[in-house]
Amino acid sequence: METSDSVKNSDAEMNFIDILHLTLTLSATLVSRVSPCDLEQFFNERQVSVEQSVASSEIVFRGVSVAEADDAETRRDIFTASFDLINTYKGAKTLSSWITSDFRWLNVTFLTRPAPDCIDGSGVPREYIVFCDLVNGEIRATSVAGWDETADQRVWAALGWGQWSEWSSCSESCSSGIQQRIRYCRLTECPGFNVEQRHCNLFGCEEVVNPLALEGRQFFHPSKDRWRPVPDRPTAWRLRPNSYIWVPSAQIFRRFPGEFVLFVTVRVHNDTMGTVFSLRSRRRQDTYLSLEVAGPDLKVIHAAANGTDVVRIPASLDDGHWHQIAISFRDDSIVDSYVDCEWSRTDILRSHTLDIPEDSDLIIGYLFTGDLEQLSIVPDPKLVSLQCESLKIPITDPQVTETIGRLEKIPSKYYVEKQQKEVNENQLED
Repeated sequence: METSDSVKNSDAEMNFIDILHLTLTLSATLVSRVSPCDLEQFFNERQVSVEQSVASSEIVFRGVSVAEADDAETRRDIFTASFDLINTYKGAKTLSSWITSDFRWLNVTFLTRPAPDCIDGSGVPREYIVFCDLVNGEIRATSVAGWDETADQRVWAALGWGQWSEWSSCSESCSSGIQQRIRYCRLTECPGFNVEQRHCNLFGCEEVVNPLALEGRQFFHPSKDRWRPVPDRPTAWRLRPNSYIWVPSAQIFRRFPGEFVLFVTVRVHNDTMGTVFSLRSRRRQDTYLSLEVAGPDLKVIHAAANGTDVVRIPASLDDGHWHQIAISFRDDSIVDSYVDCEWSRTDILRSHTLDIPEDSDLIIGYLFTGDLEQLSIVPDPKLVSLQCESLKIPITDPQVTETIGRLEKIPSKYYVEKQQKEVNENQLED
């Protein structure tokens, strides 16, 4: 009987390996057939810096394109690429007359014969920063750069803008709030906007647990009186290695959920280590689930009698900025991670290994040095993407420049409160 079961298990494992190998082979084949068309190649021999391109171009915008050439154009030294416009850095008024539909599509001309890789397009949309001029009734590219956060900041800096402030605290702990960040113009006038806004904590308030808001003083160590708010962020706590919360999970949940999502807003000091969140069994010392800081990254560690799983989540925690982290645990073995409003990764633990101890103690901040603003537990892993929206809404507010000295000390707080008040007033009117 044991031999039969062993054979069945072996066959199942072989079938799984065969399927996995076939899947990887097909994926590699499909990727190899995708043409690597890159619009930056057209300017390799005469590429100049982002700053020079900004200064010399009439229009600068960010857009997405698959860079597909028209067959009729391949016989001429002209290549036209269509872009889905994301935002305009420079020349917004000029460019607005070229946007004739709600889809915000732009055709940009490149004075070059398309490379063979670009005749059929890249197959995969890519984001670019496009520098261009209006010539003879057409938008003509003068340079192109691949978009990333660094290139984006360089363009804005070349136009006279300072760095963005930190994102403010979310105006609501649940049921949809607002975050904002500001920047200011270092010149007499800058094109663009000075405030960005996004929605945050879009999950409902039902069943949300926030251990940082516990009223029981006995759960705070060494004592709640020793816990101090962050000077520039009064809704956050500053934790030292001897500051932590230790509470039986039965005090906050009748039974700790087997599936849940953890929302954390954190700022790490220096090159610290320590535990942000941990569930530890009282009776089984080898069983726990924890979220720990590991240099610039986070580690999810799940230990049980049958072994230990470690999931490493890149998070750039060593940059000294606030970060919003959302991690869900579902289906006995799946961990989904979001970092700063963007999906980061999905990891699969060994099948059916996720073990949440029923007799667990909840520990927060043990041996951790840093600032902790949000630590919310929601028993619905499907809500993992609702900590904050990746979509940013640009706003122009003249009061930012008028009171910049005060706002540098208290970034965005005034604007969040003002905007939330306007939202509430609109809801009352509706």
